[in-house]
Amino acid sequence: MIQYKFLVILIGLFFVQVAMQAQDEPDIQAVKNKTLPYQYWVHYPKGYHDKINKKKKYPLVMYLHGRSIMGTDLEKVKRYGVIYEIIRGLELDFIVIAPQCQKGWENSKLIEILDYAENNYRVNQQEVYLTGMSMGGYGAWYLAGAHPDRFAAVAPVAGGGRTKDAENLKNLPHWVFHGSKDKPVPIEESKKMVKAIRAAGNKEVKFTIRNDWGHSEAIRAFRMPELYSWFLQHQRNTSSKDNNSIDNEPIIAIVEDKKPAKEEPLAPMSEDKNPNTDKEEELADGDYIEPLSPEEIHRLENKKEEETITTKKDKNQWWKFWNWKIFKKKNTAG
Repeated sequence: MIQYKFLVILIGLFFVQVAMQAQDEPDIQAVKNKTLPYQYWVHYPKGYHDKINKKKKYPLVMYLHGRSIMGTDLEKVKRYGVIYEIIRGLELDFIVIAPQCQKGWENSKLIEILDYAENNYRVNQQEVYLTGMSMGGYGAWYLAGAHPDRFAAVAPVAGGGRTKDAENLKNLPHWVFHGSKDKPVPIEESKKMVKAIRAAGNKEVKFTIRNDWGHSEAIRAFRMPELYSWFLQHQRNTSSKDNNSIDNEPIIAIVEDKKPAKEEPLAPMSEDKNPNTDKEEELADGDYIEPLSPEEIHRLENKKEEETITTKKDKNQWWKFWNWKIFKKKNTAG
């Protein structure tokens, strides 16, 4: 009888633990609506479905992926970016919409997704934000340039845009991220946009340059809580009018390399000991070069020292007589 009670208690504790874990897991659901141009993931903030919050409205982030994620397998969108970081434990009190394109981003289709989200979820339309990585960074700048009044702020990551959109973007707050070692999408792509938007009169442009980032490392921007706090500092400017005259052409990835770097979370850290190498005249108010932490510098210095020691050992392996010059000469002569 005692053993039976003990077993019942264990089973009860097991189900309690399972229920608690289920509560802690993020609420992310796939939306595959055939009437919409893109399928997408939606993330609901904690408490979204509670009756007590049924009238509460939430900020929304639209996230656009890069070229490697294109297709029809929606699971690929979880490989990096905002949804990936939420799965890893990033807590966001935002509705997140992460669509997947097949052949590149098109403004008209993205606006259709945004309209659907604003009409079907409890979105605070004064707090709608846009971000994207690589091809998604281009997509974010193109979409914001065509429809600046739909967003409160935009954060392109390792992307680029059209300088002719600068006039439309002059009232939209920006936080731009790019790595100076980026080869697939050179940092000049972001620099020319930042320069043009500032020249148009935009005084709310932050530009974070990471000299220890290549292309893949830029995904780390999405795990920064500061980014989402910055979003919430801005409200939509409803006084501006939507500009529908901008071409809604597809946004295909623009890369310099024939084999662009993979945009995966497992990209190794760069071994730049001194990341602050940009010339001072290239920076302006709002630009920020984020340095390596002391721990990262120490780790990289130790790694480089170990590699140097290993190289010296290889050179001093005298016992490898077959590598002696005298034998190499004989073999050549024979």
